[in-house]
Amino acid sequence: MLIVLLLVPLFLVAGCELFTEGGGEAPDPCGWNLPACQGRIAIGGGGLHLVFYRNYPLDVRNAYIRRLLVVVHGAGRAWDHAFQVGMEAADELEEGRRTIVVAPFFQTADDGPATDEAYWTSSGWKKGHLSVQDEVRPLRVSSYAVMDVILNEVARGGNFPNLEEVVVSGHSAGGQYTHRYAAGGRAEYTLTVPVRYVVANPSTYLYLGPERAVPGYPDSFAVPEAAVCDDYQRWHYGLEGLNTYMSGLSLAGIRQNLTSRDVQIMVGDRDLQTAWLDMSCGAMLQGERRYHRGIILVDYMDRFWPGHGHVLTVVPGIGHSSRGMLTSEEGLGVLFPLREAALSVAALRVP
Repeated sequence: MLIVLLLVPLFLVAGCELFTEGGGEAPDPCGWNLPACQGRIAIGGGGLHLVFYRNYPLDVRNAYIRRLLVVVHGAGRAWDHAFQVGMEAADELEEGRRTIVVAPFFQTADDGPATDEAYWTSSGWKKGHLSVQDEVRPLRVSSYAVMDVILNEVARGGNFPNLEEVVVSGHSAGGQYTHRYAAGGRAEYTLTVPVRYVVANPSTYLYLGPERAVPGYPDSFAVPEAAVCDDYQRWHYGLEGLNTYMSGLSLAGIRQNLTSRDVQIMVGDRDLQTAWLDMSCGAMLQGERRYHRGIILVDYMDRFWPGHGHVLTVVPGIGHSSRGMLTSEEGLGVLFPLREAALSVAALRVP
């Protein structure tokens, strides 16, 4: 009986602390009206800006928000789709009122950016490269530095005083971006809330050392012969030839980041096709298909970096689909860790 009396107050306190509303009126969300959801943010010197979607304004106080969910688009740069998937995921668990969803738009020249908006090459934004410099954009900014700005604006800007967690997520090329950003992102150094990186079905991953799975023996790892693939260790597959943003960290710092941070690797067990798949030499050394590459990457981390923070989640019946991955039962559990933890507590039944 004594145990019952102790457990019940703890349960109530945990529930109240997580779900208590902030004071004041909550701003109205933009809903599904995409033009109303569009915003811009200053991302660097020289007056450069980035366009993004968000369901709540970043510059208005909102004490109801508990979570920032960033959803990075794929190679086709369908930022509207990325935003909608993030909104669907939040709505699925009735978390939309407590979650600010942000979908950044990493434009290329083909997107017709305004003269004060940064843009990147089609492959450069995924790798954290600097934006393109031209006659009206004399300064350049890394696409990873952009994420630093977004996270700091929401988590440290003062408009979201009850923020409890940050989730940076991406599918496909967005997953490539997210995994590398987890290794180099600076924002987490100064944030006071936990950050989770959700990496879904990317073509490739960042490896911290020269070992790769032996072809035909995925449970065995060895250093490939130089003649097999002479650039497989170069950025963004490995840690040689780092770009400007990543060069700001030591190799030890990069390894510390990627091994200590909360990195969730999600793969669909039907993601076995080659569409948009990186088939280069460096990529093929990571495995045949996206599904295999995710499993091998976590096996590699287990083997060479014990104590790392990578967690593998396989989503059954899903191929190369951001909506299928992130709104699945497994995806929702990964995207909303604090809510899932609270529900686990609430599910306890005292006999």
